[in-house]
Amino acid sequence: MKKYNRCVTVEPFEQFSRTVYTTEQGLPSDRATSLVFDNNGVLYVGTSKGLSRLEGNSFAEVNLGEGEAEIGMLYCAENNHLFVGAGKVLVEYNGKKVVKKEQFNAEIKDMKVDADGTAWVLTSAVLYRKLKGAADYDLKIGVPGDGASLAVLKDNRVYVGTLGGGLHALAGKRWHWSELMADLTGLVSDYVTCVEYDTAGNVWVGTDKGVCVYDDKGYWLDSKNTIGLPSASITGMATDGEGNRYYATTTGLIYQHNGILSYYGYKRWLPNPHATDVAVSKDGKMICVATKSGLSIIEKKTMSLEEKAVYFRNKTEKYNIRKDGYCLMRNLAECGVLDENAGQIEISDNDGLWTSLYLAGLCYEYAVTKDEKVLELARRCLKAMFKLTTITEKEGFTARAIRYSDEPGFQQSDNIEEWTVVQDGAIEWLGETSSDEMTGHFYAYANYFDLCANDEEKKEIAEVVKKMIDHIIENDFHLVDIDGKPTTWANWNPDDLNSNHKWIYEKGTNSLEILSFLKTAEHITGDKKYSAVFDDLLSNYHYGMNVMQYRIPDNHVLHIDDQLCFTTVVPLLRYVEDPSVRSLITMGLTHHWKDERAEKNALFNVVYGSLTGESCDLEVIIDELVDFPLDTISWEVYNSHRDDLNWDLRPAELGMVPQLYEPLEPHERRLCYNDGNRFVCDCGCEDILNIVEDMNPNSRPMYPGVGCSKGMDLYVPINYLHPYWMARYHGMIK
Repeated sequence: MKKYNRCVTVEPFEQFSRTVYTTEQGLPSDRATSLVFDNNGVLYVGTSKGLSRLEGNSFAEVNLGEGEAEIGMLYCAENNHLFVGAGKVLVEYNGKKVVKKEQFNAEIKDMKVDADGTAWVLTSAVLYRKLKGAADYDLKIGVPGDGASLAVLKDNRVYVGTLGGGLHALAGKRWHWSELMADLTGLVSDYVTCVEYDTAGNVWVGTDKGVCVYDDKGYWLDSKNTIGLPSASITGMATDGEGNRYYATTTGLIYQHNGILSYYGYKRWLPNPHATDVAVSKDGKMICVATKSGLSIIEKKTMSLEEKAVYFRNKTEKYNIRKDGYCLMRNLAECGVLDENAGQIEISDNDGLWTSLYLAGLCYEYAVTKDEKVLELARRCLKAMFKLTTITEKEGFTARAIRYSDEPGFQQSDNIEEWTVVQDGAIEWLGETSSDEMTGHFYAYANYFDLCANDEEKKEIAEVVKKMIDHIIENDFHLVDIDGKPTTWANWNPDDLNSNHKWIYEKGTNSLEILSFLKTAEHITGDKKYSAVFDDLLSNYHYGMNVMQYRIPDNHVLHIDDQLCFTTVVPLLRYVEDPSVRSLITMGLTHHWKDERAEKNALFNVVYGSLTGESCDLEVIIDELVDFPLDTISWEVYNSHRDDLNWDLRPAELGMVPQLYEPLEPHERRLCYNDGNRFVCDCGCEDILNIVEDMNPNSRPMYPGVGCSKGMDLYVPINYLHPYWMARYHGMIK
């Protein structure tokens, strides 16, 4: 095994995870309105039907004696007393009981205590001041507009934000309001939802058109002249002890750190895109976001890449391993709910391919750790893949999938004619096998043979591989189904690939595949006849030239062949020793990697760097692994509201919706495998986007890899496990 020429040590990092709370977990109402942590770190949540407190993993009602009053404001004082705005009543609560209530003439909107110890209470109509130690309010001044938010510092430095009336500063010996309006100052909008001071004395103003910063005199900054300030419609702001800022918006949560804006939106992170408030714990480890459909608690915990890999493997073993050891997506019984006893693991049309990619991660993990438990898991998957070839009872012909009579869907598929029942009606297997399956099988057997197999297993693998490759060669480089007909896509025939333009897009890809299959077969079986066939295709049918640029660029709309090529090329370059032949293959690989570089794909970079020794985007590998979300459910994604997106309109020429020139960060984009489109901006949010479903199935070309099951599927985290352990094996990261 050749080590990569560079190695990066990745220290433990902050990993985000989220939990959603609704009335099922004790909230009085799903419409959360306000949030606060008390000085002991206890979370209080105001809702449209009262107040509750987080106790363990659920919420308990806090009885304020105000019935189901909507909670519009929460503030925790220095003595740890909670001040609650319940309509026009201000309730003081000491953690155990109500100690005081005050009635006001308008709805309570905000409360702050300044550095002088002076308490300020804002209603929608009046600002009240109570000096430290005083029994009553000494200042009552009307607010010009609909008061909404309050910021105080000291020495009576006070700002009030209004909904439509601008920002107002308390000024003068005779108290009055200095009105700061959008058309006369740097304020971006007169609709001010939140306002606060920072420790430098600057005023941060949240509006329906973004955030602006004011120096308290005459200087303003906003998203138009400063990178790192959001332009979304702001509904709440919070700051942690490190100076990081969090913005609740009508389109999700925005996290501002080191001048970077990260988006945590619907639906992986928030149950509703419309957030109403945000609060952060004193240690910055817990971020709570109130929304119109519940509360989301996002937690930060320190994790290493290996700990994350073990977490994913354990999760996969619990939820995604089907009978025999096939590793596949799980269809959930209830949206977003993981239950190993509910739902079902799908029977796909690519059981072998998907299992092979999980098996690849296990093989590399065992090669790195020598963990016998991992070896047993890999051995189980290997035997499951054997079964796909032996079950057909046609020498060397491999099934796409198998299904048992006690599993859902048995003999009920739409393409029932492709399913064959065997073993006295106990099992059915799916034919019409394509090149995808062969790629997965040869890749799996190569990895297991080299990294895991004992002598007996090497004989078993050699026997299966020999049958598979002989079937292909004897059938004029096709897979031939039990009906005697070649399958649709498993075609490596020289005449078709070189002379039939119907195969122009598959010419290079399928040439690469058959060369890889032959070299793998020679390596595993030791039979030189496969080398002779390899040389014949290479020299007499210019397959070597075919692979010099095997992938035809397609503006990043179809990704199945990308995944197949980056896995196929691994055993090919592992086993080809002739430098001249290697140069042809690496020429094609380099061309492919450069075209796919924009995808920022961890696996593609690991493959390219480890096989060529050239500099790959090592930071891209690390960034994807670190940011890859722990939640692998296929949630809807909504991003098109953002103004920082670089739109690619070329797919519209093919009848597709526009996509992005660069994919979003892993935690922001749709979840998909490496055959899916990570350039997609929105997914599964037709209701939010007001898209009317086109009922004509022929009006738009169907491209694989762009669907969304809206929280009803649990993906296998192969996009993490496969590149991570492969990178570890090749010494790229540690």
